[in-house]
This record gives sequence, C-alpha cells and structure tokens, in this order.
Amino acid sequence: MASTSQIRAQVEARLADRIPSAFAQRSPVEMLTMPTGVSTVDAAIGGIPCGGITEIVGPPWYSVGRKSLQAQLLAHAARERFCALIDANDSFDPRSAKTAGVNLERVLWIRGGGHGVKALEQAFKASDLLLQGSAGFGLIMVDLAGISERLVRKVPLTTWFRFRSVAEKFDSPLVFITPCPVLGTCSSLTLTLSAAEVRWSLPTPGSPAHARLPAGLDFHLEVATRRAFKKPSQPIRTFSAQRRWA
Repeated sequence: MASTSQIRAQVEARLADRIPSAFAQRSPVEMLTMPTGVSTVDAAIGGIPCGGITEIVGPPWYSVGRKSLQAQLLAHAARERFCALIDANDSFDPRSAKTAGVNLERVLWIRGGGHGVKALEQAFKASDLLLQGSAGFGLIMVDLAGISERLVRKVPLTTWFRFRSVAEKFDSPLVFITPCPVLGTCSSLTLTLSAAEVRWSLPTPGSPAHARLPAGLDFHLEVATRRAFKKPSQPIRTFSAQRRWA
C-alpha cells in the first residue's frame, strides 16, 4: 500500500502541468508603503500600506493628537498627488491644516452634514463613490472619530470586509479614523493614540516660574500590524503637536 508521501508525490506530478506547485506554501506579498511624514512612524514601519486599510484609533480626549496626525498625513500625501478627506462630522479645520503644511488645493474635502447614524451612512456612501474611481487619489481618508463609539461598533463586519476587498485593488492607502478599534483583521495597520504629555516652554531669565507656557504635546502612538503588511509590531512611539500661537 502506497504511503501518504508517495500519494502526494503522484498527485503533484499529475497536476504539475495544470496547477504548478499546487501544494507549495506561498508567503504573502509585501505591501508597498507611503511615508506618513511622521519621522518616528516612518523609521519604525516605513509608512502606511498601499492597497490596504490603515486604522487610526483616537479616543475623544486625544482629538489634538488625532488632528495633528491627520494633518501630517495629508501634508505629505498632497505634495505630489490629490487626496480625499471624508469628514463625517464636519470637524476639519482648513486654517490649522494649512498652517501644518497641507496644500488645500490638492485636497477634496467632503463635509458631512448629518449626525449619528445619518453621518455614518453619508460617510460610507461617499467612500463607496470615491473608491469606485479612486485612481486619481494618492490618499483617501475617512474621519469617523466624531461619531459615537456605540454607533461605530454597530457597523457590521461585512462592511469592513467589503472596504478591504475594494482597497486591495488600488495602489493608494485607505485610512479610517475611528474612536475605538473596530476593523479587526480587515486593517493592514493600526495606529492607536495611547497617551499624551505636555511639553512646557523653557523659562526666560527673570521670568517667574508660573510664566511658562505649553510648547507642545508629545503623543504616544502604538503601532500594530496585521495581514500581508510584513513589518513587525512596534512598541509605543512618539510624535509631537507643536504650539501654533505666538
């Protein structure tokens, strides 16, 4: 009686012409990445994956860090290509973004006009329309952070799988900004804001100690990777939001 190895060799030999390497294990193809413009993140993982979904998790109390990271991504991507921002709760501030270096002439800003479930539905419909013809965009970003965590958690997993399958057909990154982690294995990369520390200005000669002003915020970013994005998970990294007043 033939052994299992002999049977396998016979099957492979018969299928060699029709299905080459039918039983060979294939390693996942490594995704291309787009730099984020955040030096610590780019040094750790090289950037966000193209042809996949990046989830940026920013709870409400980290809104400054979330907006700062959003602006840095847009600023870097809009240098050479057009970008699209789907703003579910109309929270994008063009003045702050321009100060951060975003070329607004290269950003398509889709402003949401609803609240709650309506805002979520409008954001998903706009995302579908853009993804159907997204060849001209270097980055598509969907900001759902202003929607309540309760509603975002109710989005069916099938919806995220559908976005993942569509994103895999394009060579540009798709970014979802959420108030809590919801995409699970549908995301190729997850960036989570986990802490923030105030950085104070240095005292000037003769000034009282209480005259010091906040010079910026240092945010801790936890980097987790999944699926075909082969860069390993990284410990917490840091990026900064600088003070913009005089």
